[in-house]
Amino acid sequence: MHFFKVHLSSRKPPLKYSIKLLIPIILLSVILFNIILYHYSLQENIKENVSGIEDDYVKNVLEGYISRNMQGLSYNICGYSVQGKPVYYYTMGKGEICVLIIGGLHGDEPKGTYACLELIEYLSKNENLTSKYNFIIIPLCNPDGAKEFKRRNYNNVDLNRDFYTKSQPETSAIINLFHKRKPIILIDVHESQDSMPIIIYANNSKSSHLASFISLQNNIPALLAANVGQSANFAEKENIYGIILELPRSSWKYGNGTIILFNIIETLDLYISKEYKTLSIN
Repeated sequence: MHFFKVHLSSRKPPLKYSIKLLIPIILLSVILFNIILYHYSLQENIKENVSGIEDDYVKNVLEGYISRNMQGLSYNICGYSVQGKPVYYYTMGKGEICVLIIGGLHGDEPKGTYACLELIEYLSKNENLTSKYNFIIIPLCNPDGAKEFKRRNYNNVDLNRDFYTKSQPETSAIINLFHKRKPIILIDVHESQDSMPIIIYANNSKSSHLASFISLQNNIPALLAANVGQSANFAEKENIYGIILELPRSSWKYGNGTIILFNIIETLDLYISKEYKTLSIN
């Protein structure tokens, strides 16, 4: 058996070498601290300075678009909130494939509403899409919650947990419009605190296939929807394509998130062009 004797030097390294080693550690710590502080401050600033979406905001935007003579655009009311505020929807396009897009189910997620409204102008300049599809868009499903910048509606109900019970007038308005217009694709636009977009898909094969295609084309993750009574669960029950799009609340890469929705619509069109023969329209 061999024994090895280790001689440990008791001499300390020169001070200048210790300082050189500490400098990058200190700099890295400062950078990490500032990143954490910025993210926290941004979230607090959002909470403190967002006053909510005013009652007539959606209507005023829609009327502004119509005054510009956007071809094929019309809007109507599909129902009313608990406090009697109208839930507006607009239609665009003359195609045979009907797509329902909703936003603002959670009143503290305004990006979904803004993205849906900006989608109008995007579609007005894209005849390729409006010639193939009939878009039905509800920009603000929860006007009571949005006014107060609160997640739930006036009855303190999470509308994206109410698609099974259908206990709230806002949810009923969406479902009634769905049965009236019979879309085969449902896209529900939300906002999350993640730094990148996320796709959440209904638990059926068609939604899974669509979500996988969108995920690969746009390099964003796709997750299966939890069975809690949300819009994707409703899509599963109706056996249609159903996805929830979570826009990042704060992101240097994705800006305000609207471009993400535009990309998803373009990807959807690419998917349908490939799957048209097997796509169930009726």
